[in-house]
Parts: sequence; structure tokens; C-alpha cells
Amino acid sequence: MFPHRLRLTACPLLLAALLSACAVPAPVAPPTAVAPTPTSLAGTEWIAFAIDGVAEVANPKPKLRWVSADKLAGSGGCNGFTAPVVVAQSGLRLGALASTGRACLSMPGSQEDLFFKALELTRKARVERDQLVLTDEAGKQLARFLKTR
Repeated sequence: MFPHRLRLTACPLLLAALLSACAVPAPVAPPTAVAPTPTSLAGTEWIAFAIDGVAEVANPKPKLRWVSADKLAGSGGCNGFTAPVVVAQSGLRLGALASTGRACLSMPGSQEDLFFKALELTRKARVERDQLVLTDEAGKQLARFLKTR
């Protein structure tokens, strides 16, 4: 009787061990977006590839360059600019933009106008792999950039 009891007890344990050995591991989630820090942005450069929902950015493409943890510079495509910037865990805010006053051949509502408006409305940022995404307070995407350096 004893060997029969041993088989009855061992069978469920053996079955559980075999099933757990065949289990498929859970899929690994892709890296999530992270909020940038002033030090993680300092010295980086980005080129725009989407502005205000338009994914076809014309040349010359707007660029951002974090000169330091609290200063941003770049180009809207025609005019260069600088701006103070505050990056915190709760968001990102640009101060008043100081831009060159070049006479560009563009109409109101041009790509450069949309780009500068996106910068003015920016309240949050996130980094997704090699992309920087700027959003407004509600989370609406304003601009998306690829890291160049």
C-alpha cells in the first residue's frame, strides 16, 4: 500500500514541475518614456521630425541644442533663438524666446511659426529611446525630435 500512496502523491507534484518548466516567460515590455533631467539634456542636440501633428518637417528642419542645464538654443529653420529653460520632474518650461529677426520667406502659420508656438506651449517633456517629445499641459504632443548628439 505504501508504494501506491507514494505514486498518488508524487504524480501531482511531478505534473506541476513539468508544467512549470514548460511555461512561457512573460513578454518583456519595451522601455517606457522617461522624464528628462537638466543634466541628461545638457549638451544634447535634437532635430525636429514632427511639429503640431505634421510628420513631414521640411528642410531646413528646426533644431534644439541644450547649451547647459538651464539654457536652450536652436533654429526654427530660418531664425536662430535662445531661451532660458527649467526642467523639473513635474515638467519643462521655456522662458521668453530671443530670436534673430531675419526676414524669412514664409507665410504666417509656417513651419517656423508652428515650431516657435510649440515651444511656447511646452509644459512637459519625455524621452523615448532616441526621441524627445514635447507636450502641452494636457499631454497633447506638440513636437517630436530625433537625437543627433
